[in-house]
Amino acid sequence: MKNVRGYFWYKNFNYLYKFYLLYIKHKTFLPKKTYSEWGEDLFVTKFFKNHSKGFYVDIGAYHPFFLNNTQLLFKNKWEGINVDINQASIEIFNKARPNDFNFNVAISNKNKKYINYYTKNMMNMLSTTMINSAKTAFLNKSYIKRRVKCNKLNYIISKTKFINRKIDFLNIDTEKSEVDVLKSLDFIKYKPKLICVEIHLTAKNKKRIPMKTHPTYQYLIKKKYKLVWQKGYSFIFLSQKF
Repeated sequence: MKNVRGYFWYKNFNYLYKFYLLYIKHKTFLPKKTYSEWGEDLFVTKFFKNHSKGFYVDIGAYHPFFLNNTQLLFKNKWEGINVDINQASIEIFNKARPNDFNFNVAISNKNKKYINYYTKNMMNMLSTTMINSAKTAFLNKSYIKRRVKCNKLNYIISKTKFINRKIDFLNIDTEKSEVDVLKSLDFIKYKPKLICVEIHLTAKNKKRIPMKTHPTYQYLIKKKYKLVWQKGYSFIFLSQKF
């Protein structure tokens, strides 16, 4: 009997906690003009103002409303793919965007079935597969190591109805593993029109790295993209073929 009571208590608590994370914690019940940290979504929606029912891919999606660069697109009848290494994040996306394709996996260019990731708790904003990033962010204090499935972005897209469709907007925030994500995508087949990617220009010695020497910038320039918007850690690149 105690086990039954414990199970129902856990189920109810789990439901209430996810309701809190989805609606209460970040005041998502209030109307907003922007859901992004730096107003990225305002630039993106303005860019695509004449483009209805587009296709987005969000890697490191975290939360459907809080600091999210695709929510305004979703409200404009867009649809897409949301990926995060935290299971709790994806469970929330399943509630908020049930018609999207939501995956609890890590994205990497390396052929691995599973990969370790590091976080503080089930909904910590910083969850990373990079051990050095975790040590720096958590100031060498305690953190949790977990395992998650690992796939290339090409593979994830192939498991959805978007397998033969080019990406309109690609958003990547994976705490310094962005280049690995980009390298796992077939740019000839999926060629995103617009890419928003997080780039940190501060090295371990706290000196600023020149933008043109950053691996993410160099990779996107090589793929024929140009920088069109920047604020904070967010950089938006436009395909020169668009």
